[in-house]
Amino acid sequence: MIDWRWPEVDSLEEQQRWNEAKSLLIKNWRENPNDLKASIRLGFLCWYILVEEGPLAIKDVDFDEIQTVLNEVTHFGLAHFMTNEDFLWCFGYMISLFPHYFGDDEFWEEKGIVMLKHAYERCPDEPVYRYSYLGSFSKPDEKLEEEFYQVQAVLEERFQGEGVLSGYFKSVWHS
Repeated sequence: MIDWRWPEVDSLEEQQRWNEAKSLLIKNWRENPNDLKASIRLGFLCWYILVEEGPLAIKDVDFDEIQTVLNEVTHFGLAHFMTNEDFLWCFGYMISLFPHYFGDDEFWEEKGIVMLKHAYERCPDEPVYRYSYLGSFSKPDEKLEEEFYQVQAVLEERFQGEGVLSGYFKSVWHS
């Protein structure tokens, strides 16, 4: 798994300076589009802003631009990173959870689940990939609960840093 720390971006996100964080990530991504970490962090930030707009009362952000950037980085990733488990996992998670931000709900929800499956198949011993995939289609049961505890054991190690990506997963998967 990627080391998600990026001090400059983490600091801006922590301060909810969304436009500055987005601009820094876009600049980085445009200068080096094959930088997987920049692609994932940019896509996740855009997704997070769209998903959390209401709960966080996010203002002064051009949501149409955020949606456009999310679409652009998603399509770029689908064309260039479909063999990378980190891309498959993160974008698969975002897509399967809120497919309407990516297009037709039914098509994209299935695509997200397939991406999670491919990440899991590439790294079956990775608790985060396994839990994300199994959780995408199964109802809570003892097996999924056991997987949850395995994710707990690696949560801090896998999601270091203070950015929204790390913070999001540490909060949703914290017991």
